Amino acid sequence: MPQSRRAFLGTAVAGSASLIPMLQARGLEGGSWSPHFDTNGVIRLNSNENPNGPARAAVDAITRAFVDANRYTQSNDAALRAAVARRHGVKEENVLLGAGSGETLRICSEALTSSTAHLVAAAPTFEQPAAHMTRLGRETKAPPVDSMLRLDLGAMVAASPGAGLVFLCNPNNPTGSAYPLSDVLAFIQDVHRRSPNSFVLVDEAYFEYCDLAGYGTAIPAALADPRIIVARTFSKVFGLAGMRVGYGIAHADTIKRLEPWRLQNSVSALSSAAAMASCELAGHVKEQQRLNNEARAYALKTLNDAGFKALPTYTNFVMADIRRDAKAFQDACAKEGVAIGRPFPPLNTHARISIGTMDEMRRALPVITRLLTA
Repeated sequence: MPQSRRAFLGTAVAGSASLIPMLQARGLEGGSWSPHFDTNGVIRLNSNENPNGPARAAVDAITRAFVDANRYTQSNDAALRAAVARRHGVKEENVLLGAGSGETLRICSEALTSSTAHLVAAAPTFEQPAAHMTRLGRETKAPPVDSMLRLDLGAMVAASPGAGLVFLCNPNNPTGSAYPLSDVLAFIQDVHRRSPNSFVLVDEAYFEYCDLAGYGTAIPAALADPRIIVARTFSKVFGLAGMRVGYGIAHADTIKRLEPWRLQNSVSALSSAAAMASCELAGHVKEQQRLNNEARAYALKTLNDAGFKALPTYTNFVMADIRRDAKAFQDACAKEGVAIGRPFPPLNTHARISIGTMDEMRRALPVITRLLTA
């Protein structure tokens, strides 16, 4: 007998705890990173998710939203855009919704570059913008990070003349480095001085995890300057990686230019419900920051004490110089039940290790250090 929506909702609410692993999902490495991958019993430190999952309020919001799963999402889009605007103190016309921050990055890469206007993106940084350029047959100029694994801002400025888009991931994935707001604003000014028509996309996916002195958001600058876009996501501190919700914030004129490139209805009704509930959870953010900071400090100390340099990081992952082939080490960890990040050229002797729960880190790091010191 078909189940009524009311009955289905009751079943979903009763079993909503089982939704949490699905909502977190996994990143690019999650399904194909290694032939040894097994979801059962693996300590998953490979995709920079929040290991604690979404807030209870977000899960409850999803279960309540099931009754409207048969409806299209136009009204949900409007409500989510309004919630994001309230969260940041901006107007709804300044918000571009998308499936994770990845859709914002795709839109900007496609809309703001061309066969004659290249992308500037560091090596390594979050790879999606450069991957889109490869798919489109467009050029990427990729200045390498410096010896401290920081974005080389001077080299990026030098590569900017004629660029359609300059991508600044701050904090940077996969290296974990970050710059204070004053440096970011000076960098943007330098880019615009050298290349007046270039857009600058500031990816703040790890914003809530960054405790660098002087760090801040570029959103106010984006509201004032049509050539700046800020990308944000609900995937990290809010624990909604599997729900795929993100957004861009920019000048209203820039949003109008980018909106036609957006896949309409890309944010589902359930994802919208989870994100709207998360917008109101300041206490959840503070608790996730505390948990991450505790486990991150433990990871940094353990790796450095073992003699493998792990520089300060302002994210929910660390990158360590393991002094050996990163892919071979990833495979060795996988065989021991610990999933770590894939190689990130040109840093082929560095390993990116996501921050799990403290319990996960206490179980995984002895495996990692044993393999490194064997």
